[in-house]
Amino acid sequence: MQYTHECNGPGLPDYPTDVKPKDVNVWRHDSGMIMTHDYSCPVCRDNSAVIECSTGLMQPCWDCQTNGYRLVKKDKRKWWQKLLAH
Repeated sequence: MQYTHECNGPGLPDYPTDVKPKDVNVWRHDSGMIMTHDYSCPVCRDNSAVIECSTGLMQPCWDCQTNGYRLVKKDKRKWWQKLLAH
């Protein structure tokens, strides 16, 4: 569940230090063939995220992936660095 805190007035208050970030629980069978978790989709927050088995990253749910959402790593190299790398 995501909690959104409303605040009125000038500016935002300091971030409360007593609010802990949510832990994600992942349960994996000893065989490595079955895995489950309690992490919600970062896009819609309605469905469960999908664990990408090759990397272990949490991707958006299947519905959001169908709509084009994916977790990608941005290549921070300049265009000429990419050109020289090939």
